[in-house]
Amino acid sequence: MVSIALVNARQFIMKKFLFITHITPVAKRTVLRQGLIDCYFKALEAQRYGDWQVVIMGEENKEDGKFHYFDLGKVSREEKFHVVKSILQSERFQKIVRGIDYVIKLDDDDIISPTILEKVSTLDADIYFDKFHSFYEITSGMITQQERNWMASTCIHRKECIFSEWNGVGASAVGNLLYTEHHLAWHEYYKNKRKVIADRNDPVYLRVLSPTSITSGALAGPPANIGEINFEKYISYLKNFGDWSTAQLFTFQFMLPELSHVWKQFAGKEQKKWSLELFYQEKSFGSKIKKFFKREK
Repeated sequence: MVSIALVNARQFIMKKFLFITHITPVAKRTVLRQGLIDCYFKALEAQRYGDWQVVIMGEENKEDGKFHYFDLGKVSREEKFHVVKSILQSERFQKIVRGIDYVIKLDDDDIISPTILEKVSTLDADIYFDKFHSFYEITSGMITQQERNWMASTCIHRKECIFSEWNGVGASAVGNLLYTEHHLAWHEYYKNKRKVIADRNDPVYLRVLSPTSITSGALAGPPANIGEINFEKYISYLKNFGDWSTAQLFTFQFMLPELSHVWKQFAGKEQKKWSLELFYQEKSFGSKIKKFFKREK
């Protein structure tokens, strides 16, 4: 049994954080994706709390201040799991994580809150996560929030928890909790752990939705221009995110001009030929979006 005095003492110990990001290969980056990666870095560097480091899994092998780059090589998805496992067990990686308290897996097109590490640094939890998931739709500049009953892929985990061995539901060849199917494994693992839900007005991160993301299904490969995007598929993808009622998240206001610029830079003159008009009338799933992308003739 942990004493109350010990728990209180832990809250005043400065926490150390580690981000782990798998960065998009250069050959697969569009102008838009590169812009989002730049935004990802700017949000990290805007942190009000300074004791953090980042491991970048990609195509480089170098050290750059707070950033530690590991080369994954050109391998298949299944082979990549084995490469990742080897990296996590390496002396270099183990040296980086020594003394780390919390670990966050963050995609290279998502925006971390600049205040969140400062907030979590005073807490003592096994996981800190968003119950209200926050989405930014890049073509319209809209933000929405929806309550979800599953943990998003970006949570703040106690290091001992997220690197625990996991062979249960959603397991992967890496063998630990971090590289599982998060919506399957994390709720099971954290069922009886110390969980803290983030303030709805100050979420852990902002997920960027884009028609050039692989998950949107709006393209077969990296598009050279906006005309190669299947916007009908992108609309179908957006419908899956529920009620598109607008939300204001002041924590992320500083990044909105940057994100808007990224879209304009990619779309160029063609941007004016597309307009995404989202209307929010009924709660039923079928009428979340009244108008879709409309092409000017």
